[in-house]
Amino acid sequence: MIQIILASHGQFCLGLKQTVEMIAGKTDYLETISFKPGQDPDNYRDNFEQVLKSQNDQPTLVLVDLKGGTPFNTAMYLKQKYNLELVTGVNVPMLLSIVTSRTAKSSISDLLNICLNNENWGIQNSKLGGTHHAKLSLN
Repeated sequence: MIQIILASHGQFCLGLKQTVEMIAGKTDYLETISFKPGQDPDNYRDNFEQVLKSQNDQPTLVLVDLKGGTPFNTAMYLKQKYNLELVTGVNVPMLLSIVTSRTAKSSISDLLNICLNNENWGIQNSKLGGTHHAKLSLN
């Protein structure tokens, strides 16, 4: 089964994993690597690499919070050496779609298609029906 690594600033990735497991149940092959406040980026990279080394060159999907941050830059650096694909902007609906669709036969391409399908992003403008109860005036 394809390994998934959640990488983020602070505890965001842990919260994502806990939330998805509250909804979908215990999820195997789902790791978190938090970049902690004050942590040395080289130390973070070493921790990240230890997780990747344990994969024995199996494909890994890395989902990060933000393009350009240390988790993203670290994954991009390690992508030169390890078999991984990287997607930024991870959120609960995306991760939930991935873990509930992933099977032992899923390829890394299958999981990338799920990630990049905007129906799995969970972004929409929701409005109440009928009359609004409050009106904001900017005057």
